[in-house]
Amino acid sequence: MEALMIKAEDLQQYYPFNKIKVKFYPLLLSELEFFDKQKGEQLYTINRPAENTKYLTKGVVKVVTDKGREKVIKSTSLQSKYPIGDANKSNTMDAIIASAQASCFQISSTLLDHFQVWSGCYDQAPEDSPIRGHQSYEWVVGLLKSQSVQMLPQGNVGELFEALESRTVTAGEEIIAEGDAGDYCYIIADGEAEVFQCVAEGEQKIANLGKGVLFGESALVSSEPRNASIRMKTDGLLMQLSGEKFSKLLKAHVVRWITAQTAIEKIANGAILLDVREEEEFAHQGLQGSINIPVTQLRKKISRLDLTKEVITCSNLGSRCASAAFTLATLGYDVYALQGGISGLIRSLDI
Repeated sequence: MEALMIKAEDLQQYYPFNKIKVKFYPLLLSELEFFDKQKGEQLYTINRPAENTKYLTKGVVKVVTDKGREKVIKSTSLQSKYPIGDANKSNTMDAIIASAQASCFQISSTLLDHFQVWSGCYDQAPEDSPIRGHQSYEWVVGLLKSQSVQMLPQGNVGELFEALESRTVTAGEEIIAEGDAGDYCYIIADGEAEVFQCVAEGEQKIANLGKGVLFGESALVSSEPRNASIRMKTDGLLMQLSGEKFSKLLKAHVVRWITAQTAIEKIANGAILLDVREEEEFAHQGLQGSINIPVTQLRKKISRLDLTKEVITCSNLGSRCASAAFTLATLGYDVYALQGGISGLIRSLDI
């Protein structure tokens, strides 16, 4: 059976999509995943958390909660217009396909929750607000899907949108200069940008950036100079967030600090100790078994790290440690930053 698709306008029948502005439905439709299941297959399992909100479009699902309560959801009933479950409830129920076959769709629970906040912000914003009047709102989805914003509590998402400023840019304009101090981070609302770094031969292009990409945040986390230059490839529009507001809204929720003693326990259980100092510093005072990747080379050498393991960043400077932890968190790593620096860890190990 082929998965039963729906149209953008059909989302108005489903909760909580019916609380979101219809003009944004095409954006949300592109984020839906449609799939089929056979009888006996599970959508949710007790004590096994899931990240997606699921809906039934064809067939029958039986739900049994961890309290023993049972209910049957049929695609022909009004109940099917509500979620079978979401990230908050997924580990409290068994949801099993009861019909021969069933069609469903799902969406990231965090994205759906955050998008509701965005729609409310848009509704309440005055006509001259920086978040209004855009030809396309793809940047909103890109921003909400960025790992740093995904980690932001729902209650702070509205503050993020209220803090954004808009900036019209032209092709060739330099947004960030390598070596400068960080003052803003940016989201590309329209247009494309290119990333360059200085090398022995001059300057090397290392990446392209498109709509919805958040950039420039690393220097705000570390308080160190920009490690690359970014110039617009085309005319466009940026949304920008000041360093002060970035620290208040994003940095505080993304970077998790742990003590040396907790770090030692995690390392004993298989966590990776990542020393983000320069190679000369590591050679002078580095712990055996740790991995050394300078914070400035982290994105280039990321393949050396196992995504399935916890990572603990360490340095002799809290700013570098935080910067590395932030970068890894935005790339999907389960990461912590070490309090007290590498010397504090060495003292705790009684070396």
